[in-house]
Amino acid sequence: MHAITWRTYRDRVREIALGLVDHGVQHGDRVAVMSSARPEWAFAALAVQSVGGVVVGVYPTNSPAEIEQILAHSEAVAFIGETTTELDKVAEIAARTPKLRLVVGMDTAPSALPGAITGTTWEELRTEGARPPGLVSDRLVEMVAATRLDDPAVLFYTSGSTGAPKGVAHSHRTLQHSVQTVVGLYPELDSREHDIVGFLPLAHVAPALLLIFTPLLSRLVVTYCRIEDYEDALRTVRPTALLWPPRFYEKAAGELIARTQAWPRVRRYAYKGAMWIGRRMAECRWSSGHPSVLLRIAYTAVLHRVFLPLRASVGLDRLRVAFTASAATPENVIALWQIWGLDLRESYGLTETAGCPVAHFDQAFPRPGYIGRKFPDPRFQVEVAHDGEMLVRAPLLFREYWRNPEETDAVLQDGWFRTGDLIERTAHGEIRLIGRKKDVIITSGGKTINPQPIETRLKESSLISEAIVVGDARKYLTVLLEPSTQAKALTSGVLPDRLRAELGRVNRDLARAQQLKDFRVLPRPLEAERGERTANGKIKRNAVVNSFAALIDEMYAGNDGTVIANHLRPRSH
Repeated sequence: MHAITWRTYRDRVREIALGLVDHGVQHGDRVAVMSSARPEWAFAALAVQSVGGVVVGVYPTNSPAEIEQILAHSEAVAFIGETTTELDKVAEIAARTPKLRLVVGMDTAPSALPGAITGTTWEELRTEGARPPGLVSDRLVEMVAATRLDDPAVLFYTSGSTGAPKGVAHSHRTLQHSVQTVVGLYPELDSREHDIVGFLPLAHVAPALLLIFTPLLSRLVVTYCRIEDYEDALRTVRPTALLWPPRFYEKAAGELIARTQAWPRVRRYAYKGAMWIGRRMAECRWSSGHPSVLLRIAYTAVLHRVFLPLRASVGLDRLRVAFTASAATPENVIALWQIWGLDLRESYGLTETAGCPVAHFDQAFPRPGYIGRKFPDPRFQVEVAHDGEMLVRAPLLFREYWRNPEETDAVLQDGWFRTGDLIERTAHGEIRLIGRKKDVIITSGGKTINPQPIETRLKESSLISEAIVVGDARKYLTVLLEPSTQAKALTSGVLPDRLRAELGRVNRDLARAQQLKDFRVLPRPLEAERGERTANGKIKRNAVVNSFAALIDEMYAGNDGTVIANHLRPRSH
């Protein structure tokens, strides 16, 4: 690992900022950055903002067509790419992005570009931006002073899980308030150093907020690494702060469970006893009870002798509190980590909020299934609309959807942001997320059903990695299942029965209209390249339904609607 001081950070930002200005980048211009998580991403972002520009994040997995859409919509004048892969993609579409006039390669020179576009390298840009310190200071001060708090600072493009991606514009002010909520999650960030490992794409709002902007206003220290190296980095750094999407907690938990199953018999018995004690402690915490002295002593012993050494094997032993966001987390995942002594809490944020207006800010080891309460600041308000939708009013809300006033007006009304998420709230202010308005399924019988809670229950099973409930305009619900790694070890004769048993487990707690009548196992994993997942891993429901239409039709072969559709379908002769 290579340490970067704040002095070096300042120098790199200064050099890149002035290099961009020499190439004509001005106040208000948009500059796109496309690379893996690395220090240069942060240097570029701060350099663009220093000249009064707007940084635009592009996912490394984006296709040339998606890159073209983002560059054209944002009217980006410059593009900074990491490797030949990114640079080749932008070279392919550069002629169709009329505002683009500069392409910078971090690790290599750009590919052949249309004549009107200049290509250069990161090091050349730094060299061009190097100036005598006095001149630099004056020029930078002037550029920074010309930028106002409410000027746009960054465009985050939404994942496109419910339609075409939208450019979510955040200002310098909204980013500052968003950082305030992150510090609310980890109050000690103000008083002592915390370590975090950064590997998730910085084009996504949560990693960008946590890894680029929060360190500017706290004592958070970031270690960047490539996503394929993050497990080694975790064991080396042993982070003290963590905010991950659910799938990474699930993956780490699965790895640890596999380790315990490979232990010698005596050690497995000891682990089983430790889990019994851990469950008793967790249940006591969730019921707001007071554990007995004997239980506290026993739990302290198993924590230090069993659970912390187990967590140390994946580098998570120094964590005291961790957060999960971006999707609903199966309750069993949260419960397991809490039993293992990690205070794992759900939080809530969207691209439009950047930070977390709702989270468990001060409640240790909360009961799984709730995303917390509103941020403890009177300027942050949460209400529930008549249809159950969560409404948020807060100083961290985005400015607008870039050049899309109709969409902006549809969700920002009288200062309230319509989140599109359906919630329930207890008398004590605890908030439970129960689904998305746009994800509702309306059956042919007129029943409106939120599929997400059903999918979350299914994914609590160790055999199920993904579950996509279908049934819109159908007589009943069915589900597509992506088996977990553990399930793939089962024989083809055993797996269907085990999965059917999991459906039965979930169906027992559901009303008749919500029950799943059949399932199919997906023949392959869902892929971002096929449009079935967004760049940050979320399921694109419509795309999945289109990809596996034939598989879905099999589950409705005897259904009236399918019979009629088949009868009317043209037949070949």
